Amino acid sequence: MNIGIIGGGIGGVAAGVALHRAGISATIYERAPELREVGAGMMLWPNATRVLRELDLLKEIQTCSGANTHFLVRASTGNVLMNIALGKFDVPAVCIRRADLLKVLLEALPAEAIRLGSELDGIEQINGKVLVRFKNGLASEHDAVIGADGIRSRVRAELFGAVLPIYRGYTVWRGLAGYNGRAVPPGSNSETWGSGKRFGILNTGQGRFTWYAAANATVDRADAPCGRKRELLQMFRGWHEPIGELLAATEDADILKNPAYDLAPLRRWGLGRVTLLGDAAHPCTPNLGQGGCMALEDALVLAKCLSSLGKIEDALRRYEALRLGRTRHIQQRSRLMGNIGHWENRLVVAGRRAVTTVLPAKLFEYNLRRVYSYET
Repeated sequence: MNIGIIGGGIGGVAAGVALHRAGISATIYERAPELREVGAGMMLWPNATRVLRELDLLKEIQTCSGANTHFLVRASTGNVLMNIALGKFDVPAVCIRRADLLKVLLEALPAEAIRLGSELDGIEQINGKVLVRFKNGLASEHDAVIGADGIRSRVRAELFGAVLPIYRGYTVWRGLAGYNGRAVPPGSNSETWGSGKRFGILNTGQGRFTWYAAANATVDRADAPCGRKRELLQMFRGWHEPIGELLAATEDADILKNPAYDLAPLRRWGLGRVTLLGDAAHPCTPNLGQGGCMALEDALVLAKCLSSLGKIEDALRRYEALRLGRTRHIQQRSRLMGNIGHWENRLVVAGRRAVTTVLPAKLFEYNLRRVYSYET
């Protein structure tokens, strides 16, 4: 079996690793001239680290990440509104730089499995094969093709027509910074809620923290003349430590800015011998930290279906059936959390703070267990 994967991000490379581990040949095509993961840090919750353990990569991941045992919801003053324990699982929750995760995944693949500078031009299914053409004039034939090419997926457009991502009303800034103070409790990541804006802090280990800021904005909001760093320092002035310190320690040029997009859940992901994976299939807003985790789950489920079912079309449809409900739930829940986190009305925000304070953390821990306990 020979599988072609379009897209060399975390989902595409993870799918390549899972397929190679299952004894299936896979080639990853990436349009960029080099593989580099754009982004700061990301959470790998137990549902994702369980995948990495099955791929025999968890030990390497733990050496370049920070452990997480609690998630704090805080007010802008720093007061803890809710302390959510992640519970006891068979695998840890960690935060890692996206570049470090991609590096670990790439080291598990043979070098010849990656084809750089290969931008997709078209896909055609002929006589039980999938012909893939690239804009550099090259073409290749595979038994099946997986579109792992992100929220603006060209593979998805080839299958079902172009669909524009949906802007959800807020923009997200991200960065990485060193910090050695005591304002972040050991093992605890956090998100601070204000009126129409939020700030998250995640420990990636070795004195490094990834942070994210989110604020209500128009989709075409331009950077302030003073630059992203000063704009954020002004936006979060007076908020608790170490928010100001993290922003001050980040170079302006290293601050990433992305509007928050997703898509309505798709009713189907594939046709014939072509299907989708990761953000190409189920992009979600970044409110549960599950986007990359879902892609890792996809990769392993896909490999298991292709290795256990004889007919490729049956294997791909089985993969889709196993993943559709799970990913739809995450998309919808993530969107809901984003809506709640970006309320602006002062009375509504005060009510949210009061409710968050009195609700038992155990209720959230119970609901999260459904997400984190997933096994492929």
